[in-house]
Amino acid sequence: MTTRSLFNIILKILGLFFIQDILATLPQLLSIILYLTKTDTIGEVIWSFLTTLMILFVYCVISFYLIFRSELIIDKLKLDKGFDQEIIPLNIHRSTILSIAVIVIGGLLVADEIPTFFYRLTTYFQEKRMTYGQTDPTVAYIVLAGAKVLVGLLLMINQKRIVNFIEVKRKK
Repeated sequence: MTTRSLFNIILKILGLFFIQDILATLPQLLSIILYLTKTDTIGEVIWSFLTTLMILFVYCVISFYLIFRSELIIDKLKLDKGFDQEIIPLNIHRSTILSIAVIVIGGLLVADEIPTFFYRLTTYFQEKRMTYGQTDPTVAYIVLAGAKVLVGLLLMINQKRIVNFIEVKRKK
């Protein structure tokens, strides 16, 4: 494996981490849309919506360049220059490393959000019990945590499709 291909793989893995953040931001965007109808201060909600969209756009651009234009980043930053060895003795295929990265990202997302999901669910029922049905506690945080768990599971289950998509784009 050459230093260029190693940096190529590292940049693609970083791009996958950015996609994880994008997928974690999408449910937040949906919760902001749900609050559009329930709030009196529409200006604050629109501001939150626009800043979330802007962050989402920046993350999409960064992840696109890290995954599909990693050669350009390597050339611009000259990452493969200045090494004593051109070839690094590492005999693992690129798709295997990407598969491991997708599984780890999905696993981290699931492991991070399962406790949050159950905490939010418990808090919801406690609030509902304490108010005796007078106020309705929000379920947005439960939906948000559940969506993150679902995204993590989908990443782990569909890792082969994700890696094939990245590899097909690289070969073009």
